[in-house]
Amino acid sequence: MRAEKPGDELGTAAFAAWRVAIAEALEELAPRLLFPEDRQRAEAEARAARAEAAALR
Repeated sequence: MRAEKPGDELGTAAFAAWRVAIAEALEELAPRLLFPEDRQRAEAEARAARAEAAALR
């Protein structure tokens, strides 16, 4: 996912779409994590990524 990060497009729709993709990946990963703390962190990071994307749109 990091390799797909838009370079000079911070604050744009492309960056927002990338943040949504990050959120989706974290949401898919979270249930598979062994430790509850890791699951909670992944879920929190996904929510933050979605919030950032929403703010950019």
